[in-house]
Amino acid sequence: MIEIVNNLEKVLYIEINVFALLILFVIFMSIHYRTSRYLYDDKIFLALLSFNALSLVNNSLELLVDGRLGPFLREFHLIVSSMGFIFASIALILWCLYARYQVYRDENKTKKILIPLLIPACINAAFAILSCFGEYYFSLDKNNYYHREKLFVFYAALCFSYILYTQIFIIIKQKQITKKHFLPLVIFAIPPLVGGIIQTVFYGVSLIWIGMTLSVLIIFLSIQNDQLYTDHLTGLSNRRHLDRYLQERTKRGNQGGLLAGIIIDLDFFKHINDTWGHSVGDQALVYAGKILEMSFRKNDLICRYGGDEFIVIFEIEKEADLIEAVNRLNMNVIKFGEQNPTPYKINFSMGYDIYNFNPETNIQSFLKHLDSLMYENKKANKILKDIVQV
Repeated sequence: MIEIVNNLEKVLYIEINVFALLILFVIFMSIHYRTSRYLYDDKIFLALLSFNALSLVNNSLELLVDGRLGPFLREFHLIVSSMGFIFASIALILWCLYARYQVYRDENKTKKILIPLLIPACINAAFAILSCFGEYYFSLDKNNYYHREKLFVFYAALCFSYILYTQIFIIIKQKQITKKHFLPLVIFAIPPLVGGIIQTVFYGVSLIWIGMTLSVLIIFLSIQNDQLYTDHLTGLSNRRHLDRYLQERTKRGNQGGLLAGIIIDLDFFKHINDTWGHSVGDQALVYAGKILEMSFRKNDLICRYGGDEFIVIFEIEKEADLIEAVNRLNMNVIKFGEQNPTPYKINFSMGYDIYNFNPETNIQSFLKHLDSLMYENKKANKILKDIVQV
């Protein structure tokens, strides 16, 4: 009777694993069809997803052969059991790298921690492989049933250490993480951590990789999927998000207030690139984005419009609110220059106005109007002439 109950539990866990695999497959296909060129964090995320999938398959195979006798089943059970320990450490390393990249947005800085992370993982892999020949992490009895051994505590501590390190790192560096991404990064560790604790305390329960699948889904929905509408360099909204927002917002007309727009151009951007290089130019764009975020409200839409141009769309009650926002932006540009010495000076040219909701006006004509105002502002400041002279 006990054996029947155990077999039913194993079947249930396998069915849950299959469902989790389907979720991971849908996520993978969504990312695959979305882009043909993966960015660095896409690659890490897909690697994490892949090891999550491998671990679910591996765990299901462990459950299938546990307690079964037959030719080569014992040898196969030893292999899949040892691989489960190795896959876990690799998945947690990938999570550490993904979290670091969300902070630094720099591939080289992300990789600096790789060797320190790999050292305990290699020790873990050695014990996992040695367990096939001796009683280290696990052993199999004469009936091919899996049993934990004394060094399993080391493996559990190693996994919790990876998770704890990443959590502490995320919390310490939270100011460098986009606000809407901070919470998902913190939450990521909770499902596998809870699953791991339950699995460690209650022998026979298999929840870690199901919890990891839930975490991968959370990251996909909140961060990876959000990249569809986010500029990768500045973290601001992109042109796709702008077009979608304007399409939906203009349908409401004046409901919610007047709709204001500002097109902003980063002056002397070509000169910055030519003089100090494209990496410095990229940093100037990031600084420009930070100044804009300092200057506008949380619900205002701030986008990188393309190249060195930005656009802000926001609702106001009266025309004076638009002038106040422009003045606030100009003041923040001055403050930034005083507090953050750079080899170049950040200046903006701007075109701004209020959208007129009538049949003769559309979004494209409004954006073109703002663009022409911005170039008039450049001419008034004689910036175009200065750029030509440079």
